[in-house]
Amino acid sequence: MGAIEFVRLSAEPKDGGQRIEVDVVAAGADVSAAISEFYRLMARVRGIDAADESEVRERLDEMVGADVAAEALRDFVLNRLTTAAVRQVDVDTVLTPGVHAEEDPVAGEDFAFTVNLIPRPVVSLASAEPVHVSLDAVTVEEADIDEQLAYTARQFAALVRAGHDDLREGDFALMDVDMLRDGKPVRDLSGLRRVVEVRRGLLPDALVEGVVGMGLGEIRKVTFTLTGLDGAEDYEVDVMLHEVQERREPVIDDAWVAENLPQFGDVAGFRAYVRADLEGQAARVERQDLVYKVRAALERRLQGTIPDEMYQDAKDSLMASTMRKLDAEGSSLDKYLEEHDMAKDAFNMNVFMQASELLRQNLALDALARARGLEATPDDIARAKQALPPAAAGLTDEALAERGLLAPLAERIRREKALAWLLETAVVEGAS
Repeated sequence: MGAIEFVRLSAEPKDGGQRIEVDVVAAGADVSAAISEFYRLMARVRGIDAADESEVRERLDEMVGADVAAEALRDFVLNRLTTAAVRQVDVDTVLTPGVHAEEDPVAGEDFAFTVNLIPRPVVSLASAEPVHVSLDAVTVEEADIDEQLAYTARQFAALVRAGHDDLREGDFALMDVDMLRDGKPVRDLSGLRRVVEVRRGLLPDALVEGVVGMGLGEIRKVTFTLTGLDGAEDYEVDVMLHEVQERREPVIDDAWVAENLPQFGDVAGFRAYVRADLEGQAARVERQDLVYKVRAALERRLQGTIPDEMYQDAKDSLMASTMRKLDAEGSSLDKYLEEHDMAKDAFNMNVFMQASELLRQNLALDALARARGLEATPDDIARAKQALPPAAAGLTDEALAERGLLAPLAERIRREKALAWLLETAVVEGAS
């Protein structure tokens, strides 16, 4: 599509200037051009070989359904016309425009719709000078190294025959287990020569009490009833004890290190490695703490009013990111809330507070970049484009701008430069 000359294009501030309402009427010729562009795109994407636009439309309706195709057409035309309208009213927006149309676009007919824009808030900083922060140094003590060695010992612990032959609570039992639940075999809990930890909380109390005191070669039958959400279930367990075992941790000495971790040579070498690893972790923690505190210190200097819509959008974005992360981990919000003993209202408030803090910090970085003249240079843009998906990395700057990708890319670069300046110039007290 070429340049669009709208029949009507008027912008009116609303809500004290926190929202701009744009009244738009596009000419029938421009509506036709947008519709034709949609069908050309669909023909290419869907592999439709058709003689004219009407045939493409018919084939597309057959492939996806008339209702789906009509909705896609409406969204495409509105997006094309809205992008052109926003560019012409020259409003620096920070959120996706809200668009409302009473009717669907029709080729050759004028098309009226309304666009609501949230302009970038006018914010500033009380000061653009370096920030002062206080850090607590993270040190590595010998006790921290001892704890890591103790953890290693636990990881290399092995089951060995106990010094007694009568089964006691806390022992590990090597036994044959044949379990029935309501008369039906429980195969995942049955088997020959299974290792069973005889501990309350891991096993039903009645089963623990039923096997404690068994001797080698002894056979016992234990019966008990458990009541759960699905009602009462009767269990019948036949067990035979082969051996009583205990968990034994190795002594981390030179001989053990030489045999199990020869790359470290001896205990001194292993301790040196653990210290270096813990100190590296401590340095990362200190760095993260520094980044958080300089961002927070700058945010406290922020001045200006931020629209409520920006807070809500930040919260929605963080919530969506959190849900994607939980889904990737095979978890869910309900599981997360249960694991952290948290009510859903408290979780929502926590997300809102985090999102609001991040939003204000980013706006403060924007203000710092403006105040200190930090800009995204062509070289910065070129380097940043290399990290984009291949389809976007090869686009020209003009094409990126046309697709609305150049502005957020430059914004990210400016924020990175502002944060780098903050970290370089911060006056830090208390850290080693």
